[in-house]
Amino acid sequence: MLKRTRPRNMSPGIIIAAALLFSLAACASGGKSTNTTELENKGTAMNVPTPAWVKTYVTKGVAALQAQYKDQYCVIGEESGVNKQLVIAWADSFSAQQRIGAMLRTNVASSYTATVQGNAAALGALGREIASGVYQQEIDNSVNTLVNVSFSGAQREADWWTLRRRYDPDDPAVYTDEYTAYVLYTIPKAELNRQTAFALASSVSMDSGLYDITIALARTMLLDGVPYLAPAASTPAAPIITEPPVLDAANAPISYAIAEITPQEEYYLGRAVGAAILANYTIWTARPDLVDYANKICAAIVINSSKPEIYNGYHVALLDSDEINAFATPGGHIFITRGLVTTTASEDALAAVIAHEIAHIQMRHSVKAITTSRITQAIMAGSGSTREKAEEIANATGLDLNTVAAIFNEAAGEMTSALVNNGYAQVQEFNADYTAVTLLAAAGYSPQGLPDILRELERTQKSPPHRSLDRTHPTPAQRLSAVQTSVSLYRPEDTRSYRQSRFTATK
Repeated sequence: MLKRTRPRNMSPGIIIAAALLFSLAACASGGKSTNTTELENKGTAMNVPTPAWVKTYVTKGVAALQAQYKDQYCVIGEESGVNKQLVIAWADSFSAQQRIGAMLRTNVASSYTATVQGNAAALGALGREIASGVYQQEIDNSVNTLVNVSFSGAQREADWWTLRRRYDPDDPAVYTDEYTAYVLYTIPKAELNRQTAFALASSVSMDSGLYDITIALARTMLLDGVPYLAPAASTPAAPIITEPPVLDAANAPISYAIAEITPQEEYYLGRAVGAAILANYTIWTARPDLVDYANKICAAIVINSSKPEIYNGYHVALLDSDEINAFATPGGHIFITRGLVTTTASEDALAAVIAHEIAHIQMRHSVKAITTSRITQAIMAGSGSTREKAEEIANATGLDLNTVAAIFNEAAGEMTSALVNNGYAQVQEFNADYTAVTLLAAAGYSPQGLPDILRELERTQKSPPHRSLDRTHPTPAQRLSAVQTSVSLYRPEDTRSYRQSRFTATK
């Protein structure tokens, strides 16, 4: 502890009067007690009372201060030092964006950790990989995006400074003096929640193992607010969305053969599935202009996505059927029934249908369906240990297309049956909707196109015979409820009317 004498220019009376502002007790290291007295502050220098926000923050902390604000978050910038001018200047040098971004960076990083720890069993191998640091760089990238957000609506509300003395009650001549400067920033809760959720949702590739976790965190922040600043959530936190792992006989994750399937193999597998679909449907050839129109929409979406190029490209075909349905196969094949096209009421709604199917392709949901069926059976039925058989198949998929075709021959038919009769897993459908919203916004379409078509599907499918989509998707009402959160992340200018004449010309 530094020994100082009392400043000559400060009388005992001033010290006693200033001490009445705040008097706090603390424990120094080693168990020796110290007293803290506030000598002066901005109020004594300017003859103004100490603001309520300062008293609350200093005595009770930021949580108590936040409770006093209704529709706004408050963030405190705090700097300390022995030089008054430098401390105040340093505190003033940070913008609201920097302060809020730094606060969010810490809180979101903690949220990732808490999410993994709280869902360790559900996350399985992914949770262990995250805990071991495999995904740390991706987590850092997502968290760092928050520092660069503009945080529109943020304001610098007020500032304050204090000079406090910590001294030995047994020897008041032994003390240390320290200046502390505070700056109060506020931002509307709804704005911060929306901007934070948008930044997180945009920071992660749909191919990342952290995609589901990051999207769930973004949705939680949008609904429940920023951790440690928001009050207890009135609605349940969004669940972590995870797709079931492939398990061996001992219920332990096995090596994913999906990782070894090349783009060429995926394309040819998709062709096989497409051929099987066309055994039950006929290509609609009466409207080549409409087919061209749908493919142009598809091209506009994928060129603005994280996977603008795949082997042999993306292709949309229309099926001559009154059913209301759509299918996406591996390798870029999209099939949309005439009945579903007819149901759409705008180009943005049709783009939403296409974006949903593109999301299935880019997240490789069809290939994952194979992984959970025939690959698992082949591994478990093969000779040697499970690991040896998994390695054998993985090597085959990477080196020999004929071997891969033999392994997956029956799987193609099985996948076709799943697509036409059962559809993807419900979690995959919801994830495709979330991703479709991002794809639409990136391409300049209104994300509202997805809720628009879902409402139309909900209305149409209440009466037969248009109930086909129910067999392969969650209900439109379920999807609409889930996707509204993602749609609200975006507030683009509504330009749907500019495309309406072009859409009407195709009807």
